[in-house]
Amino acid sequence: MKESGKIVSTAGEKKSVAEEKGFTAGSDHLLIRSFDFTAHSLNITLIDFVEKLPSGENESKAFAKEIEQVIVDAARILRPKAAYRIIDRASPEGDLLKPKSSNSHLNALLNTELKKTEKIAVFACTAGAEIEGLYRSYLKRGESIKAFFADLLGTIAVGKILELLYRELEKEYLNDGLHAGHAISPGDCGWPLKEQAVLFSLLPEDCCGIHLNQSMMMIPQKSQSGIIPLGKGIRREKHRCSLCSSLNCPYRK
Repeated sequence: MKESGKIVSTAGEKKSVAEEKGFTAGSDHLLIRSFDFTAHSLNITLIDFVEKLPSGENESKAFAKEIEQVIVDAARILRPKAAYRIIDRASPEGDLLKPKSSNSHLNALLNTELKKTEKIAVFACTAGAEIEGLYRSYLKRGESIKAFFADLLGTIAVGKILELLYRELEKEYLNDGLHAGHAISPGDCGWPLKEQAVLFSLLPEDCCGIHLNQSMMMIPQKSQSGIIPLGKGIRREKHRCSLCSSLNCPYRK
């Protein structure tokens, strides 16, 4: 049931739609903010590929024509989606963040590094199944280089969608003095992928068209889920070393 809606302006002629929706899950009524972004709002350019490719600018120049064609083709079919649910840790709803197992990684995060957060945004976002279709269509035509860049574009798109989510969160809570910290996802920084099911239990079924397979991997593949902490003393770090247990990470400080 749609309770209210608003239009969020983006660059270009088209608009990205943000809606606040109510869902019922069991005995709980969930209030979810969902977003249907446009491909144009992601503003994917050649520069984004430079940052991802091993040889950087040299490689992107060598394949500039192919990359630009992939960007054009993807813009026609991309259907980026995102949604988040805010859980106030001081309210009874905050108990929903406590998994039944006291040994869960999420419990450990909430009781240590994230102990002083006021709110938690549980989120999911996806570039959609369409980018996987584009990847397969290139392969079918024998255009393996374009297929590679289509796959990379899907990864870039997910990062861009997450940045748009950050923008929405800051817009909504900055007046309350709350800032958004770094997103933390299952499979990242020592958080077991199996706990992905806990996150999706807090979101509506088929949220953003995403579902989990038996291995707890998201379908479509170019998707991300996780939590974003909100608090007065929180800042986003480039690398989340304080939250990560990986001792061999090249970014560890």
